[in-house]
Amino acid sequence: MASGEKRRIKTREAGGKTPTHEDATLEQKAPRDSLAISNKFASLDGEDDSDMTVDERTILVRNKTVEENTIKETVTVLTSTKIVHSTSNHTESVPKKRKIDEANGNESIRELSKLERKQLKKKNKTIAKKSEGNGSRPCFMLSRDYDKLSIKDIRDLVIYLLTETKTLPWIMVKNKFRIDKVLLLYVPGLDPNFFNIDLQDPEARKPIPWAQRAMSGPATEFQHLKTFFDVMNVMKAGGDKQRIHHPVDTLLNVPLSNAEQRRRDQEMKSKRLAAKNFGQEHYMLRIEDLRESNFPLPTYLDSDAKLAEEWFETKQKTSRPSVPKKMVAMDCEMVRTTAGSEVTRVSVVDDEGVVIYDELVMPDNPIVDYLTQYSGMTAERLNGVTTKLADVQKKLQELVTYDTILVGHSLENDMKVLKFAHPFIIDTTVAFHHTRGPPFRPSLKWLALKWLQRRIQAGGDKGHDSVEDARACMDLAKLKIREGPGFGEYNQDQESIFSRISRHTTPRSSAVIDRETFIGQSAASTVIKAANDTEVVEAVAGAIQEHNLVWARLRGMEINYGRGRPSPAEVDPEASAGTKASAPSTPHAPSADRDETEATMEELLEAVKSIDKSIAKIIESLPENTAVIVTSGQGDLREVRRMQARQKNFQRLYNTLNLSAIPKEDQFLDEDQKALEEAVNRAKHGVCFFMVR
Repeated sequence: MASGEKRRIKTREAGGKTPTHEDATLEQKAPRDSLAISNKFASLDGEDDSDMTVDERTILVRNKTVEENTIKETVTVLTSTKIVHSTSNHTESVPKKRKIDEANGNESIRELSKLERKQLKKKNKTIAKKSEGNGSRPCFMLSRDYDKLSIKDIRDLVIYLLTETKTLPWIMVKNKFRIDKVLLLYVPGLDPNFFNIDLQDPEARKPIPWAQRAMSGPATEFQHLKTFFDVMNVMKAGGDKQRIHHPVDTLLNVPLSNAEQRRRDQEMKSKRLAAKNFGQEHYMLRIEDLRESNFPLPTYLDSDAKLAEEWFETKQKTSRPSVPKKMVAMDCEMVRTTAGSEVTRVSVVDDEGVVIYDELVMPDNPIVDYLTQYSGMTAERLNGVTTKLADVQKKLQELVTYDTILVGHSLENDMKVLKFAHPFIIDTTVAFHHTRGPPFRPSLKWLALKWLQRRIQAGGDKGHDSVEDARACMDLAKLKIREGPGFGEYNQDQESIFSRISRHTTPRSSAVIDRETFIGQSAASTVIKAANDTEVVEAVAGAIQEHNLVWARLRGMEINYGRGRPSPAEVDPEASAGTKASAPSTPHAPSADRDETEATMEELLEAVKSIDKSIAKIIESLPENTAVIVTSGQGDLREVRRMQARQKNFQRLYNTLNLSAIPKEDQFLDEDQKALEEAVNRAKHGVCFFMVR
């Protein structure tokens, strides 16, 4: 193909329909003349053009509206001198400044203002434009010239489909006005390598007939996927040279519009003016905040909440308190046992920073890692400790009552290891912002230095002091209450995608379907908890009938990246495993106790078959003209995590030892840094598929 050629591939309009030869043909760009237009988005939707030249096909696209048959629907077209009501060939003229009002069957004529004429003209032009594609199905046409597809592009496509925004350079949506529903299906575990795609291939970032590449390996089991999706695109997650931002954060958050930014600024000014009337209760987490942060909820706050026998909750009081609630701050240290994280120290201070409880705790299960660099715990320090979790719970019931506000930092982690549910929480990760804004969270160490001018957690390998951390939390909470709303916060330049579409001229509703909660999901109209992929499939079928946007996650393919818990939501070398001390940290730190045992080929084949059937069931349950976007978001993170762990260990050693004293196998030098950057770049690449049901 000549160098000046531009190509596009038209995606399948409906599941199961085999594309025609014309649909799949890569067409040449038409030469410019007085009639021709660029064939960049050429697709004739079934027109018999096999005998046409490129110029003739281009002219047909340009003049399609002139040659259109009589429009079946009634369309009102406003011209400069008359309004044309077209149901056949009948035309009725009325004066320019008059309007036909047929709401009640009567023709009442009134004068139109200049603004009304302009709005009516715009409206009828839109209707007339839509009528050109009357009777045609919506479809996607992907550009062959765009080789920088990113996770942000996918997010922008969702916004474009459900609102009125500018067109996108990498895709054309024909008959977009017929698309009223979008399914965004997140399927982690897929990557280009899984489909035998070489990222070094110049064609790798363009639409790929993927079934021709997946001729070996587990991907051959995607029988239903072949039916629904002809082509696949390689896309790239965000981040920098050393870290990858989680695709979910990027997919579900959009830049603020100027108008919304001004509205929020004005709202913040109003809050600051009213700050003198705000008490400490104003800064407590709302129930939706508690859910988003994965706090255990008391059963009297959530009818669906269920606490196991070993858990306890603050007893509810029905009478109004006669005095303001008291504040206490709490911090815990943990170790890793055969059962996971367990508490080994609990510290509680009052609002003056006085210690009212500080106890070492012996875990119920054998310890496998003392996490000394974070917890400060050693075998010697716990030697002779007899206090158990049940003893701590009994004491906390005396200290933390229904009249108590509990203050802490990422307190949901402490509450889980304590098996404790309390309704009134002030969390410094919410009261104060990370410099990058939500969903990222600031570390306690950074907050103390920034706002208290206090250095904490400076013990190095000796770990943290939970009393010191609890006092820092209390002082930060008191500072926030004293300074009022807006203090410790940064102007946010983004919002949830669910909020954005709900503010559209025609409000769009949304649903989130997942087994986990995450920051920002409360902005969705409906949040559905699904314990497994089977429940996700069932939930999507119901949610898509009621909502315009449904975001769902299938987890069956995560086994491709090793058996164990799902991959972390963000890989960030600044984040610390199992600690609240990174500076600043992200909301999703890599888990230190993740099982990365390679899955067997039999397990992978079974996972592919299962996810293939799940996707097929979901697509078959969708209403007609539903846009479907399937993406993995990113690739395999395991090598990145391993190298980042080496880098972090080296940095820790380098802070206490001379370079010559560090064993060679523990060093992380320039060549290792380059290898890390290459691993990060590979892991950023995921795959995505597009279709209209």
